[in-house]
Amino acid sequence: MGDLPEGVVTFLFTDVEGSTRMFEEAPDAMLAALRQHDEVIEDAVAANGGVSVRPRGEGDSRFIVFADAHNAVAGAAAMQRRLAAVDWATPTPLRVRASLHTGTADLRLGDYYGSVVNRAARLRGIAHGGQTVMSGATWELVQDELPDGVTVQDLGEHGLKDLTRPERVFQVTPDGLPDEFPPLASLTTVPNNLPEQLTEFVGRRSELAEARRLVGETRLLTMIAPGGTGKTRLAIQTAAEVSTDYPDGVFFVGFAEIGSNDDIIQTIAESLGVALSGDEDVQTQLLTYLAPRRQLLVFDNLEHLDGAAAIVAEILKAAPNVTVVATSRSKLNLTGETVLSLAGLETTWDQPDEAMQASGAQLFLETANRSNPGFVIESDDLDALAEILRLTGGMPLGILLAAAWVDMLPIAEIAVEIGKSADFLETEMGDIPDRQRSIRAVFDYSWALLSPEERATFMALSVFRGGFSREAAESAAGASLRNLASLVSKSLLTANPDTGRYEVHELLRQYATAELERDPDRHQQVLDAHASFYADLMGEAPFLMSHGHQAQLLAMVEGDIENIRSAWRHHISTGDAGGARKFVLGLFMVYEFRGWYAASIALFDEALELLPEDPDDEDVTVLRALVSAVKGWSLALLSQPEAAVEAAAEPTELLARSSSLVDYWIAVQCLALALVYVGSAEEMAAQLDEAIARHVSLDEQFWVASLNDWRSFAAVVAGDFESATRFVGAATEALGSLDEYWVTVWNLWLRALIATQEDRPDDAIDLYAEQVAVCREVSYVRGTMVSLEGLGEANVAAGKLDAAETAFIDGMAAAEKMGMVRDVLGMMTKVAKVRALRGQPFEAVELLATVLAEPASVHRPFIDNTPINETASAALSELEEELDAEEYSTAYARGSERPYDVAAKELLDNQAR
Repeated sequence: MGDLPEGVVTFLFTDVEGSTRMFEEAPDAMLAALRQHDEVIEDAVAANGGVSVRPRGEGDSRFIVFADAHNAVAGAAAMQRRLAAVDWATPTPLRVRASLHTGTADLRLGDYYGSVVNRAARLRGIAHGGQTVMSGATWELVQDELPDGVTVQDLGEHGLKDLTRPERVFQVTPDGLPDEFPPLASLTTVPNNLPEQLTEFVGRRSELAEARRLVGETRLLTMIAPGGTGKTRLAIQTAAEVSTDYPDGVFFVGFAEIGSNDDIIQTIAESLGVALSGDEDVQTQLLTYLAPRRQLLVFDNLEHLDGAAAIVAEILKAAPNVTVVATSRSKLNLTGETVLSLAGLETTWDQPDEAMQASGAQLFLETANRSNPGFVIESDDLDALAEILRLTGGMPLGILLAAAWVDMLPIAEIAVEIGKSADFLETEMGDIPDRQRSIRAVFDYSWALLSPEERATFMALSVFRGGFSREAAESAAGASLRNLASLVSKSLLTANPDTGRYEVHELLRQYATAELERDPDRHQQVLDAHASFYADLMGEAPFLMSHGHQAQLLAMVEGDIENIRSAWRHHISTGDAGGARKFVLGLFMVYEFRGWYAASIALFDEALELLPEDPDDEDVTVLRALVSAVKGWSLALLSQPEAAVEAAAEPTELLARSSSLVDYWIAVQCLALALVYVGSAEEMAAQLDEAIARHVSLDEQFWVASLNDWRSFAAVVAGDFESATRFVGAATEALGSLDEYWVTVWNLWLRALIATQEDRPDDAIDLYAEQVAVCREVSYVRGTMVSLEGLGEANVAAGKLDAAETAFIDGMAAAEKMGMVRDVLGMMTKVAKVRALRGQPFEAVELLATVLAEPASVHRPFIDNTPINETASAALSELEEELDAEEYSTAYARGSERPYDVAAKELLDNQAR
């Protein structure tokens, strides 16, 4: 059809929806239809300047390129019009999905390669038959002058399954053709935490296809291979490809930085966004959460955790619709396990013009371009490239490290250097697989070529977990920007330009750690420096907390949570109480905002076990008191109020005599929460009055506001709304215009509570809605739950029963996310009351019976000191009169037999619909 254009071009990708099924149903008719399909497309695009690129092994797909974006849109529209007019001989008409994307062409050896081509293909993959979509890049070029008879609809931003940056997607509709289609099949439509990738997925087409097939046939797929083989990337890509098969989401759980079996459950929960805060042990809570869900979980790097296999087995047993894809260096040896072994990438080709179709060559080129932008492979380089790929065994890590040298050596010389030493290719260790010998050899060679300064820097960087910032690298490892850039250029570090953070491949980190441990003094020095850096970072928490920078505080701690926990434990284990004390407020706030209450208790218990009980050091005494108090906060929220009072009372008294008012004020609030749940409003008020009286400067206004909020709540609990109004007003005044979240959330809540009690439901609704918005802005889960509960109560008072039920069920979803069974049951009781008010007594009785059947219903909710089961029983007594005996018995029996979590999921699913 013509010469292939270069420069900025627009690609048109097409394929036939459901072609495999259609071939199975009518193979002869389908073959004839495809011939007609090809002629129609070629005629339509040729008339608009399109040029066909050679087929890519997908029989029903076409790859067209245009030098002009306007012509591409016109060609796509003409194509869809002509296809729609065909009288197809197949049982159902052929419906073609198409995508348009514009970018700089990477034309090599008669074909196009690179991210622009890949993105065009991924864009096609989210469309439906008969639908044409285009990228934001194409839209920018054509928006001012669309072809006649063509309209464009903005479909919003969507995550594509290549897992790189999201794409703004537009629908191109020719007049007279359908313009309504199902939602795009993008990652945006499926709950997931799949990490965004900085580079395209290269190669492994057959392995990816096999992995997709196996995931549909087995519930446990383990990808095994030596380190550096690309297991993680393949597992993530597999999850993305099959994401639409899992309505409850696909989630990545990385275990590379986890050093203890004790952290496995919490790591899974954090990755799923679930807080484990119920009364039962954390594993039971996780299994309960997973049991009704249809999810795909990617468990990455399991080989160093000997307890992981048992947990995987329990998950598969408890959750029949959950599938696990695991990556490891060895099998998990579980019943039903399917193993996918990975070898190297493709390293050979038959003809020179096919070289760039080999995945190993593609990876080498992309890596080389990152080391030396503008790098190209000439025809004369192909033999040397083939030799490099052969010597590295096609292993991705070996290719990455070899390609990193293109800014220093020609390809031919790289091949010669790699081939000089047999030690480079082979190891003498007999228990190492052949493929791993190549990886080890490549890394040893690269290590030997590092300067002493680069080696020292890289070894020091191995103490980091989960990535690090430039500032952290400079402080803990003495790494300059030049050092980091040098290591990035050699593929020993990965830099994320969007976040400014760096990461070390786990295999390389382990290698560097082993080298660092050869020098115990240097190892200890780096660990101390690492811990000191994060102590200084966490030392900023009180200022950030009290000066309107709480979002920054949360982002800072969460972004470095593994490093921070590691540094915290280092300070505790070395007895550095002063350093450890700097961590408490930041950790406390993140665990509170995210609802990680069980994990909070475990973390602080660990410290209390290591710190001496009767220390001579005053810093240790203060640290023990502060840690015990914040542990009491989580105990109270996990329905252990008496233990919470015990944990917080004595520390509060001790800290009242310390030099740090902030520590004391934190402890007072932890004690106040515990006293709420034991019904000691008078003691709560007395503690808060004493704390409020201690402030001495304007710099303490944030804490004064927080304490006055608590004092207002003590008055609410006591039924003294006049005092509650006075104290909440003092809190509002003290808070002033400070742009913060913690005090604001509870200030709004208290004002809404008072408005509800004063029969001002509309004012309460507005205040609760504002609180919900503030909580959601920073993902404050418990705050969201409590505000939604209040919003439901205010709507009931206003007679808005539908809105009330929606709020209660949304609040129940937040409670379920935190694993707070007590609050799920409390919200379910409120839903039942709403249904009774709406004239649905049967449904109300069912829900109340479900609540009563759950042992956790004996607990008291946050505000009302009446146990949940008593409230539910009272409501049932009223409903018994509204139903005849048989109906009541039937409803009660059905509810009693239904587990509360099943009932909760039904409520959530019905609301989602």
